[in-house]
Amino acid sequence: MTYDRVTRLLHLLIAAGITAQMLVSLVMVTPRPGRPENAWFELHETLGVVLLIVLAAHWLWSIRLTLASGGPLPLFPWFSPRGLKALGDDAAITAGTLLRGHLPPTEAPRPLPAAFQGLGLLVATFLGATGTVMLVGMGPQGEMAGLLHAIKESHETAGTLMWIYLVAHPSVAVIHQLAGHDTLKRMFRLN
Repeated sequence: MTYDRVTRLLHLLIAAGITAQMLVSLVMVTPRPGRPENAWFELHETLGVVLLIVLAAHWLWSIRLTLASGGPLPLFPWFSPRGLKALGDDAAITAGTLLRGHLPPTEAPRPLPAAFQGLGLLVATFLGATGTVMLVGMGPQGEMAGLLHAIKESHETAGTLMWIYLVAHPSVAVIHQLAGHDTLKRMFRLN
């Protein structure tokens, strides 16, 4: 699969931003009444807003490329019967290939990896959006009532999903790279 320069740049920014956000989340102190935030929390807030802007740019660029190609948005095959069938077929082919001790090819776009990437993009966007809502709605002492507290809980749950994605997605890319598929080289080349 080939990626244009803008997609590669946005992917790099998102990967770096999400990694930074997740690491900062381990050392930040969330404000609560009687307990002030620390500098790591403030960094998490700032990076979160910047990352949401980068994610929005990625969404717009992906939609632009999809409209230009006239095809469906490949990151979300589950929105059409044809996409679901292609996803199911690709999952079956992938399972068979793995059971034979081989990795599926990476040269052509495939529904299964695209759907997994789409899920990661959705989780990241949800994290950025809910984090921004909390930034705007949180009281000066970290007070959160009603709906804002529920948003905070969903943000933390999505954070767990992002940890899983942050381990799985690069691990699969590294496995493909080690198998000679040049996945990382194609995604992060500068030209």
